[in-house]
Amino acid sequence: MKLTKRAGLAAMMTCMATAAAVTPAAAGSSVPVVVPLEGLDAALPFESPSVSTGVPIPMPGSPSGPRHVAGSLTPSPLLPSLPVTTELPSTLLKAPLSDPITDEKLGTAAVTSPSSPLRAESPGAVLKAPLTPPQAELFGLPALSDPQAGLLAPTLHGSPDANLGLL
Repeated sequence: MKLTKRAGLAAMMTCMATAAAVTPAAAGSSVPVVVPLEGLDAALPFESPSVSTGVPIPMPGSPSGPRHVAGSLTPSPLLPSLPVTTELPSTLLKAPLSDPITDEKLGTAAVTSPSSPLRAESPGAVLKAPLTPPQAELFGLPALSDPQAGLLAPTLHGSPDANLGLL
């Protein structure tokens, strides 16, 4: 392989490595969305409002591993909860205001919602086996017990906020 081909291949590999390193940094936590409401202008006697927001991209986390519980044959929880985190994107709703008597423009009403973090956990499961650990009085054999099952409740943590104002 000639030196010029090697140099070209090295330059191409460098560009590919740089592009691969930049791509995750360019990805955001939401996909921007502008709701098209311009079609309402023909049906409404006033200007149509505008809405811009985003669709959050959830990022799954790692579940906490099952823990050994003394006196139980199965770990607890048997099916751990899966945490998911995301950020609620900022939202802006603007509607022009006009005086109904004089048709004079008064300004623009705006409802804004700043971005806020959101954390959710999926439900989990707890199961107790219908056998006890080996017991000395039964010569090392397990005894029967009532099976027990339960669900861990899903959780949702967040603090969304909204502001109403006149622009």
